[in-house]
Amino acid sequence: MAAPNAPYAGFYQGPAPGIANAAYNTPPRKDEVQVIANPHEQDTITAAQHGTPEPKGYLHLLDPYTVFKWQFPNFYRKPGLGYEKLAKHRHVDVFEREWIGDYDDRYISAYDGKISKLVVQAVDDIYDNTTNSTWRRTFVRNIAPLYLRLANWPFNHVDYSRNGGNPTSEDWPLIFVKWFFASVAISFVIGTPRGAETPVRNNGFYDPFPYRYIGYPKTARNVLELDSPRGHALGETNPVSERILRPRYLCFLRQPGEPCLIMKVEDWIAQYKAESRLSYIMVAYTAEQFKSNEDLAVLHQIADAAARNAGVLAYWVSCSCMPDQEHLQEDVYRICDVIRGAHSLAIAVGRPWNDMQGITTTELMLQQWGNRIWTFPEVLLAPAGKDIKVYTRGSDLMSPVAVPKNQFAVQVWKDDAQIARQLVDHYEGNLILSQLELMTLALECLHKRNTTQWLRGDHSYALMGLLRIRPKIDPTDTAFQAFARLSLANGSDQLLERLICVLPKTPDQPWHSMDDAYHSKLWEIYPQDTSIAGIGHDNTIILDGCRAANVRWKSFMPIAYTRIFSWKRMAAQSILHVSGYVFWASIILMGVGSIAVGAPLFVYSLVLMGLSPYLLRLMYLGKFWGTQGLLFGFEGYMDIDTVERQIFGARLGRMRWTTMASPLSRHHKNEHGECVPDDPTSDTVTRALVERCKYARPGEQRVFTLVDTGNMTATLFLATRPPVCFILAGAEGGMQRGIGCSYDWTTATLYRETVLRFETPIQDKTFRVPRVKIGFDRPLHPVGGLGEVGEAKGGRVE
Repeated sequence: MAAPNAPYAGFYQGPAPGIANAAYNTPPRKDEVQVIANPHEQDTITAAQHGTPEPKGYLHLLDPYTVFKWQFPNFYRKPGLGYEKLAKHRHVDVFEREWIGDYDDRYISAYDGKISKLVVQAVDDIYDNTTNSTWRRTFVRNIAPLYLRLANWPFNHVDYSRNGGNPTSEDWPLIFVKWFFASVAISFVIGTPRGAETPVRNNGFYDPFPYRYIGYPKTARNVLELDSPRGHALGETNPVSERILRPRYLCFLRQPGEPCLIMKVEDWIAQYKAESRLSYIMVAYTAEQFKSNEDLAVLHQIADAAARNAGVLAYWVSCSCMPDQEHLQEDVYRICDVIRGAHSLAIAVGRPWNDMQGITTTELMLQQWGNRIWTFPEVLLAPAGKDIKVYTRGSDLMSPVAVPKNQFAVQVWKDDAQIARQLVDHYEGNLILSQLELMTLALECLHKRNTTQWLRGDHSYALMGLLRIRPKIDPTDTAFQAFARLSLANGSDQLLERLICVLPKTPDQPWHSMDDAYHSKLWEIYPQDTSIAGIGHDNTIILDGCRAANVRWKSFMPIAYTRIFSWKRMAAQSILHVSGYVFWASIILMGVGSIAVGAPLFVYSLVLMGLSPYLLRLMYLGKFWGTQGLLFGFEGYMDIDTVERQIFGARLGRMRWTTMASPLSRHHKNEHGECVPDDPTSDTVTRALVERCKYARPGEQRVFTLVDTGNMTATLFLATRPPVCFILAGAEGGMQRGIGCSYDWTTATLYRETVLRFETPIQDKTFRVPRVKIGFDRPLHPVGGLGEVGEAKGGRVE
């Protein structure tokens, strides 16, 4: 196995968990989790099993790989990987400051709005043992005041989950020993104590996300937002294609045995003055079964017989009724209008010319026909209430197989019959779907079917035929852009606004999939004051009206909070604040000979010294009535006791795991029927996942923890990169959906990394952001060993 600084052609090849490798500094762990035989079995792990040791903190300064820098955090570890330097990139921040440099991981600072190198605090196992990231890592620091940590130290071995959090008889001996040493230590740091209270930031709001997208969209809702608005007429931001009321050409019947007459419909009407009698059938087929000239001749024989059996004057078949190359592209995507105006639908099937699967029966031929993308809307749009006639090559053309339209799904579309039947019922008029349901179900069915690609947006153009408003075909569209323009044109149900709030079930889930990791349907997600302002040039959308909160990854910081007034707390504060002065005054008095005055004061100060841990706990402990809203993140997992100690100095039951904010959240019902959060790693499968993700490669998902001090919760989640902000864009199930986004500063694009669920009051504590450019899937920039590619460089343009 190569050393961590070797180039990997874009991918990092790290060691598997438990494999010793000196180059990676990852010795096998004795507590390596063994995956259980039944992956769905869940066991409750005791605190001793899933608790994490106290982070080493500043002891990491002794590590040989810890590096110093001037800005905070002053100590960090360099990444083992770096991005290849393919070009210099430019960024303009919200204050119009320019930055030019190499591609690297950056975030937007909530403090000054600049893009800064991303530094992520990581648990000790990750900081010490892995070099598999492209971002810098730093160690977890305890930011509680020293004297507060000393005051809580005598109790930090008490298991809070036992005995209601109160010490037991087994705990008291060690508490007394630690109390003595804590009292002595406090006397050296409490001389002139300052309050542990922290000033409120942002009037109690979460840190803002100082971002604004200032580029042009490819497609906008308003013509004024285009790069050359004067060159566009009103309504041309997303031009709509006109419907055709009748086909351009039809194949008109002649005497039996004679070939049809292919003629322009307008010319036929002008010649025969018989517009009211014009009726035709549509003959559908697939090129897999009818391809050669001989095949097409047989196809016309079938079509002729089908038209005579239906008692109409003409038939339409795509191989002969779209001869104009000038209008060919438009006609291909308007076949939906042809079927809407047809008398009935006839399907011609035959054995494929290159059959390797033994497709010899009408049933199999019909199923192959139904597996093509363009045949799907032909059945849906076929005239309601009429059977679909199936003609098989080589069979009796006077006795076709009649398939009722409402039975077509169960007989032909067997792989997705349940969904397809709902669409058939909608067009039959006996089960009307909303437009959102129609687009969602139809898109799911279309993407399960095969096609020979004509344009990249073919799936969306096939869907377009099912809807009333259809944008004009743009050959430069990607599949996503075609779908996005279609959604804009039919935007009353805010399909894209809902789709961006979906959390994919798997990392490789395509953008068009509606599968949600929270098992919600698209119509159950409600956009919150957000709307699509435009479609980007690089498979992105431009959202407006969102609320956002910045995530601080480099460290925790003190939190402002409010508590109810207490005379006991006020008295303890007054007594303790003067204790230092009393102690030094007694020393001075006894030193100058005033023992009668100094001795009592000295005894008094010793009593206060012994009571100092209690008085400090009395001053600063207790329940919070309100806390400053901030989002902190760190890579890896720590139990909730450890997390709370790092921020507040002790585990006092103020923080809890979220119950339903992430697919990794866990909870149970207690004896009172209440929902109680569990440690996510109480699930052995999740615990094994936490261990495995420590060695993730670029492009693979890792485990992160988000700490929300606004509601005093922690959430374990999976993401490929650390999300630098959360954008509130929708609501579902009584909670807000927050899109966790990484930031590609080279294109000013936010990319969805995860979606978490937040309690609704977070809306009242977050700032709105202007236009944001969001993408679904961030491209993986080529990666190599840091020693090979070197660190990224850049600078501000003055």
